[in-house]
Amino acid sequence: MKSTPLDDILSHWSKLYEGLEASSEHFYDSVKEGLKRRRLPDARVKRVHWSESGVLSPNRIYLRIEGSGFRFDLCAAPFGTGFFFSWWLTRKPAERVGLYLLLFIVGSGMIFRALVGVVQGLFRESSPLDLTVMVLRFLVLNPITIGAVSILSVMVLVSALSRSGWSEPEDATLAVPILGWVYEHIFSPITYYQLDTAIMFRTTVHQSVLEALDALTTQKGLRALAPEERKPTLDRLG
Repeated sequence: MKSTPLDDILSHWSKLYEGLEASSEHFYDSVKEGLKRRRLPDARVKRVHWSESGVLSPNRIYLRIEGSGFRFDLCAAPFGTGFFFSWWLTRKPAERVGLYLLLFIVGSGMIFRALVGVVQGLFRESSPLDLTVMVLRFLVLNPITIGAVSILSVMVLVSALSRSGWSEPEDATLAVPILGWVYEHIFSPITYYQLDTAIMFRTTVHQSVLEALDALTTQKGLRALAPEERKPTLDRLG
């Protein structure tokens, strides 16, 4: 069954202010200033267009904040007689999965051929009638064994690239069925640190949004948000 966008949502918050007139662009600039002061690690901020429905439907401009493997899409737009604020937090989706999968297959194949050559060279001088040698040849020269070692070797490389700061190959690997499951359980299991990072990322961006909104409502002479209105309406992070 095909998943829906809601299946990917980690957290969500929204608020409709009746009688408020504002500029989406100015609000986004205020949020960006708040993020700059908080020095969010590896943050990338840009404006994106999301379709209201499907083909030929109008687009809404969102402010996108990406960092630490997560994506934050913020909307500030007029709605009826009021102004609507909303954000959605998701994991950053993998990019160029097909390309990285092709590179993964090619890399595994090259390692496979190299390993076969090395192992055959090691056994070339051994007696083919030696029982121990026969057993070792069966175990080591088995295509399944060499194939597994080849795939594992490429996974080690992908993991090393991710730890050095290039996460695209790892994101793409995790998106591949079966292969991603194996890789995740060996090299990228869910940890407390990852969950804490997601919570810190959400909290930092949300504080910047609330700060900009508080400044706007104060300027317009409107009431500030109540404590319960400041909390996310959906939160899968705990």
